[in-house]
Amino acid sequence: MNQLAIFLCSYRRDLERVRRLHTSIVKFNIDQLPVYIAVPKADLAEFQHVIADPSINWLTQEDVFQACPSARIAKYENVPGGQMQQVVKSEAWRLGIGANLLVMDSDCKFIRPFQASDFVTSDGTPYSVVCDTDTIRELAARLRKPKIWSDWLETSDRTRDYFGNTSDVRHAFDGAPFIWSAQVWSDLAALRLEPAGQTFLDLVRKLGSELTIYGEALIALKSIQIKLHDPYFRLYLYEEDAWNDRAQGVDEPILAKSYFGVINQSNWEYWTDHQSYRKSLPSRVARALRRNIAFVRWRLQSRD
Repeated sequence: MNQLAIFLCSYRRDLERVRRLHTSIVKFNIDQLPVYIAVPKADLAEFQHVIADPSINWLTQEDVFQACPSARIAKYENVPGGQMQQVVKSEAWRLGIGANLLVMDSDCKFIRPFQASDFVTSDGTPYSVVCDTDTIRELAARLRKPKIWSDWLETSDRTRDYFGNTSDVRHAFDGAPFIWSAQVWSDLAALRLEPAGQTFLDLVRKLGSELTIYGEALIALKSIQIKLHDPYFRLYLYEEDAWNDRAQGVDEPILAKSYFGVINQSNWEYWTDHQSYRKSLPSRVARALRRNIAFVRWRLQSRD
């Protein structure tokens, strides 16, 4: 079994983003870590045509789902896309492809060389990115979007209650890439889910976020030693964040001194959507106009 493997779950809308990520992996993957990409069966042929790399280990989401206990309680076609991706990412450990998985999002991109030792210690323990919650609270305040904080808080409360976490200290586990230990997921299944007659799909439907589930399981189950690490990628959750950095002269070469990659959140970088998901011409023009107006407003506010 590989000590560390790269795993990505995606679909056709993100095909161009996956191609960009794959190009960066090929360029910077010093140890030639194996790459596994899971996509819906209906999208597989197009992915393989556009990203024609024989070194990629292609999987279908249907096959991964069928290997999970969740398939006993629901059909693949009846699970919403967001929940399906959560299940596929979190249950990929069952395939035995790696003792640890470096789980990517499609909108990630590496910007400097990386190797296994950057993510896993010499004894095979993965580093864990466990962040202070101030970043989320400050982001919500800066963008005047309090729902960012309230929604996150509700998810955190539900998950902490499930694992019995009564600590006054609250943590965040967001920010790709995610370094997940198969042992943590295995213990969660064996110690919590199976005795309760539950599957991971049940848990996702109840709690909402696979990221928070893994983080709280990491703390509660003590399956591995927690070795903290700062976030690996610079996340641009909103385009305003990218504009702010660029205005200060922070480009990729500068970011590469502190980060292994960048993430341009796909909700705002809409122009990298696969062509079949792109809006009509009038809609694209309207989007571009709104983006230009937002940029002008940002410029005016940044001068104050």
